[in-house]
Amino acid sequence: MDKTISVNIKNLRKRDKLTQKQLSELLGVAQTTIANYENGIRVPDAEMLQKLAEVFKVSLDYLLGREKKEFNALEDNKSTIDDESLFEDKEKVFTIYLNYLLEGNSKAARDLIIDIYEKGLPMGFIYFGIFEKALKEVGNLWEAGKIDIWQEHFISEVTMDSMREIKAREKRKKHRACSVIGVTAGPELHNIGLKMVLDMLEMEGWNTVYLGSNVPVQSLVKAVATEKPDLVAISVTMEYHIDSAKYMVEAIKENFKENPPKIVIGGGAFKNNPELWKSTGADKFSSNTEDMLELMGRKYE
Repeated sequence: MDKTISVNIKNLRKRDKLTQKQLSELLGVAQTTIANYENGIRVPDAEMLQKLAEVFKVSLDYLLGREKKEFNALEDNKSTIDDESLFEDKEKVFTIYLNYLLEGNSKAARDLIIDIYEKGLPMGFIYFGIFEKALKEVGNLWEAGKIDIWQEHFISEVTMDSMREIKAREKRKKHRACSVIGVTAGPELHNIGLKMVLDMLEMEGWNTVYLGSNVPVQSLVKAVATEKPDLVAISVTMEYHIDSAKYMVEAIKENFKENPPKIVIGGGAFKNNPELWKSTGADKFSSNTEDMLELMGRKYE
């Protein structure tokens, strides 16, 4: 067994102030197994290495000695979360969160988000200053071939779980009369950004109906007829789905000529051509909560 691994296990255990017995109970193995790992007598298999990494909140590369960091480096970052000065350096929060995601440490990522929320970091910043920013960075890494598609999917799921955790803790403002339906264009699967915006509107007191992806146009028309929303928000991330968005807008306007809802469109498909959204026939381009509140005559605080 590589002595680096045995030394790392022992040092990490001591760093976390765990006895061999306590660590063995966390891993569901005998105390002698931990002793054998630390003495270089036994080699943890792949499953056990993953469990060790999760318990110590480090990456596998770190545990195996492929990352040349001091053992207290990550712990130092974690300890600063308790320091209020951290909130003046929100970039640091983002970096720690993104690193947890890339390490595959979902528990540490969710715990971090809950911790900073409970310490006062606003839901809006967590959504758009951490979640959205992290997803964009992950998308860039995938496009560059630096991470695999399974990692992107994993990170998306962790993000959605964290969003649910924060939303469940946020106090909703007094109910307002406005309502919105949110949907992605055609088969567009990038829907987390849209969900973020609708979550924020819900906290503002709006009635929100999130339809997500792969909604047939006629089903969208039926939803509008039933819910009678003030606003329909359509999200488009990939340019080749813009035609699907156009069809949605046309169908809504054709079926509700007398009293059509406002239609807002947004998403990454328009980042290279800010005027392209006008070709869809939508009433306004928007990618954030504030624009929608202003469109409906509500001041965003």
